Amino acid sequence: MSFRFSRSAPLILDVIFIILLSVNTPPVQAQKSFDFLNFKPYRKSVPTPTETLGYEPGVQHTNFRDQERVLFAIAQAAKDRVKVFEYGKSVEGRPLRLYVIASPEHLASLENLRVQNQSLADPRLLRSDSEGELIAKKAPAFVWLNHCIHGDESASFESAMWTFYAFAASESPAVKEALQNSVVLLNPVFNPDGHERFAVWYTSVAIGSPERFAYEKRQPWAISGRFNHFRFDMNRDKMAQSQPETQQETAAFLHWMPQVFVDEHGQVENYFFPPDAQAIHAMIDPKRLEKWTDIFGKANGSAFDKNGWMYVTRETFDFFYPGYLDTWTTLSGAIGMTFETDGGGNLATRRGDETISTLNDAMAHHYTTAVTTVLTAAKHREELLKDYLSYRKSAISGGKTEKLKRVVIPFTKDSKRMSELASVLLRVGIEVKELKSPLTSEKAHPYLSASTKYEAITKSFPAGSLLIEISQPQGRLARAILEPDAEFDPAFVKEQLARRERNDKKNERERKEEYMFYDITAWSLPYTFDLPAFWLEDAMNAETLPLKLDPLNRVKLTASTAVEPPKQSAVAYVIPYDRENAATLALRLMAEGFRLAAVTQPAKIGHVVRERGTFIARVSRNPETLFKRLSELSKELEVPVIPVDTAYSEDTEIGIGSGSIQDLKAPSIAVVQDDGVSHTGFGAVWNLLNQAGLKFTPLRLSALNSSNLDHFNVVIFPDGGGYGGELGKSGIDKLKEWAREGGVLIGLGEGGSWMLDKEAGISSVTAVGSDGDEKSDDKSKEDKKEDKKEDKANSKNKKPADLAGAIFRAKLDTTHFLGYGFDREEIAVPLGGDTFWKPTTKGSNVLTFGADKQRLAGFAWPDNTEKLLANSAYVVDEPLGSGHALLFLSDPTFRAMWPGLRRLTLNGILFGPRRSGR
Repeated sequence: MSFRFSRSAPLILDVIFIILLSVNTPPVQAQKSFDFLNFKPYRKSVPTPTETLGYEPGVQHTNFRDQERVLFAIAQAAKDRVKVFEYGKSVEGRPLRLYVIASPEHLASLENLRVQNQSLADPRLLRSDSEGELIAKKAPAFVWLNHCIHGDESASFESAMWTFYAFAASESPAVKEALQNSVVLLNPVFNPDGHERFAVWYTSVAIGSPERFAYEKRQPWAISGRFNHFRFDMNRDKMAQSQPETQQETAAFLHWMPQVFVDEHGQVENYFFPPDAQAIHAMIDPKRLEKWTDIFGKANGSAFDKNGWMYVTRETFDFFYPGYLDTWTTLSGAIGMTFETDGGGNLATRRGDETISTLNDAMAHHYTTAVTTVLTAAKHREELLKDYLSYRKSAISGGKTEKLKRVVIPFTKDSKRMSELASVLLRVGIEVKELKSPLTSEKAHPYLSASTKYEAITKSFPAGSLLIEISQPQGRLARAILEPDAEFDPAFVKEQLARRERNDKKNERERKEEYMFYDITAWSLPYTFDLPAFWLEDAMNAETLPLKLDPLNRVKLTASTAVEPPKQSAVAYVIPYDRENAATLALRLMAEGFRLAAVTQPAKIGHVVRERGTFIARVSRNPETLFKRLSELSKELEVPVIPVDTAYSEDTEIGIGSGSIQDLKAPSIAVVQDDGVSHTGFGAVWNLLNQAGLKFTPLRLSALNSSNLDHFNVVIFPDGGGYGGELGKSGIDKLKEWAREGGVLIGLGEGGSWMLDKEAGISSVTAVGSDGDEKSDDKSKEDKKEDKKEDKANSKNKKPADLAGAIFRAKLDTTHFLGYGFDREEIAVPLGGDTFWKPTTKGSNVLTFGADKQRLAGFAWPDNTEKLLANSAYVVDEPLGSGHALLFLSDPTFRAMWPGLRRLTLNGILFGPRRSGR
């Protein structure tokens, strides 16, 4: 078809243009740009952000260096009100800074005020109750404003500059009075690496389209600005303390100990500020939280009402999981609050009612709540400080009167794991002690007991054990993250059960009610670290040594297992696998070109029976530098290396040269990334391999079809979905053939579930409650109809109900290579979702659930979860020729929260491959 234009064509084109313009013009225009200079007058000597940047607020996204220019310019011009502290660096080397704003008088005595504030945080430092009362009458409240923990929640990054300017430059009576009664701690960007990825990409492609389908609305997989360098969600990292940014920000928080903490987020349909939704953790003192979030909420609501802005409270955002910044800071004594702005992340966003929210709007809302919160805190300064002191005192007194008074981690050979746990606790301000002499308790409760709440036993703990007193200023936080099982409010549980009952009555396509779980419901650190643990009812005197972090933010136990330097051998060296660092040592040796073997059956070597997983380094098959390198690594990793002087087998057929001694292959690892893979799932694998010193090759899923897999002997599929559809039949066939030749497929969570699909044909495992359960093909039509009726009537008992995330007891097969190095068969594992696996009939069921009492902690559905979980599988190994498909129902690398399960993944990498990667 062709078009011919006449002289009237320009008029026609004008008409078409007008029609198209009317189609794309929203029925209601965006709000008028907000005036950020609303606390007049301002000091002319202090430059506005616009004067430094050269553009108005919300016109474009600001990069990290330009934000620095703005902040430095303001700080330099307002030295009488501002001090700048660099508290750390991001993974990629960007400085992390805290901008402290106060009145000139407070700024001049800032360190004295900080030390004074620390005495409120630790009431044991006060000489009397009256001293605390006197401080509360005169001292300023400390208010922390946290911005941009999620890098693409950009409105908080942008508004930080204007909030800073308001307090540094305004001469208005309201601001000056606030600075007389408060000290503002402004963290302008928690996650500079993620924000920089996002801002540079977005600026390069965006035109400001509000449409949901616009290209600028979907960040490419590699950008994912929400996350930090290692693709961690740092608003879930407070307990694991796995990321440098988290550790450094936590140390800064503990240095200042603010009474109010605001964490600014986005992007939601309508602005959210507290009061919060259920569930609310009992240890935070819900009445106290309700009181203060109501005070701050009403103040913010009033400010929004004056502008006609919409907002919501008590919706969606709960207060249960201690890994969030708001929950963690509240457990530490502050009033922690999350603010979620509408808009932001983009220059313009079309709402559900067709109105448009701009970046300027989103900034205005965050700016308003930040300033209002400071003004409100200053107004209630004395009451805030008294309440804060009372809360910290209650943590000490409550630890003396509550049933759970202490947690003890008995000393084990794997002292590195104990040191790691102690380091995490110390990083979050929890005091940890080491027993200098044995301690006996008559009321000790083992964590893995089937009834940890009721049965008490007499238990003796050796010197070197860790002791955590709940009676301490951080006692509420200590209990929240250490107690075996956090309890929900009964009313909250009742409501979830009622919703499920209503959902079960609905038809398949009928819209179901959502449950109110926002995140996982269990996290107890003794479980996640896989360390034996006991909580005590008694608090008898104990001879202890307080532990401290070293300059590297770690702690070394004085009772660490002594490791003597190895002696040289002409035959071989044995490395017992009785601690996780033995695996690290083996992996590092192989990465450097040394050759190792492993014991697969108990064998008498060097006059001693060695267990499965013991590593052997044969002198004749390795470079001459073997002894030197073993000596260095043995000292660094605290792993014993034992010389063997003869290969002769004593009283057994298994010796160093036996066929049951497996030659190990140096890992050559590919990790799948890109679309379909969870960012945090990939990041957790990356973090694990980085910790172990293992190099790997990230591969796009589509590249598995075209890449030469002979370069690798391990392919890891992180948590995520859509693998099979992207690979196609040819890609799956290629993977299976590669595995049959000795390669190892490791599937974590959804990264393994896709291998169960019929189209994949990699695993024979099926899901509990899947079609075909307990049905026979030779049944009559009438019987099959009755089966369908029964299935519908009992569907809630046939298929697992969706779990938010809980902890369960599982049994480990320590004779399988994935179980090597574990010193007990019963361990705790995390589980979420609505899929359980039936045991494989063609491979090994390495980690399984028993018939009853599997739940250890967290919410489980009555008459469903444990009933359907009984005798199911958690980790399976399905052999493929000479190779393996190692499938994990849940991701053991999840959030770096499960150090106790790291060994499962490392064992797959260490012992699984039968082929060499080129």
